[in-house]
Amino acid sequence: MFKLFVFVAVCVSLVVWHFGNLSNPQLEKLGSGTVQIFSREHIESPLALARQDLGFAYVYSVRSDNTAALRAKFSVIDGEAITLDNFKNPRVIMQKMNVNYRFSQSNQFMKVIYGYSGRGRDFVTRGRERINIQIAVRDGRVTVGWPVILGSF
Repeated sequence: MFKLFVFVAVCVSLVVWHFGNLSNPQLEKLGSGTVQIFSREHIESPLALARQDLGFAYVYSVRSDNTAALRAKFSVIDGEAITLDNFKNPRVIMQKMNVNYRFSQSNQFMKVIYGYSGRGRDFVTRGRERINIQIAVRDGRVTVGWPVILGSF
């Protein structure tokens, strides 16, 4: 009976640990910058630098140091993006966020990298591949979004 109790306790602990790690990434941990939160919810907050009505959702802009406080006001967040104040190598970002490279696209103006991290709960699909992190580099600026960058970059 004791072995069964220990086995059940270990299984429950593993499930709780696994789903606890499936929270979406806290992009503000990448560095300082401007964060955009995409949500279908309309909220009022002095923390928001700006709010844009897209008709089907809202985009809230906030400085990275206020992101957690603004994020706490939402019950549903459909996506986030951060444009970093200082350039950070996309490879470093991918390592820090435990992202597996999927593919990239580039032209003379920008490079966009798509990846997947098993830690995030939200994703989009391209063919049979899951994507939940997008990194765009343009004019020396880096924008990172999950599941993809839902605004301009």
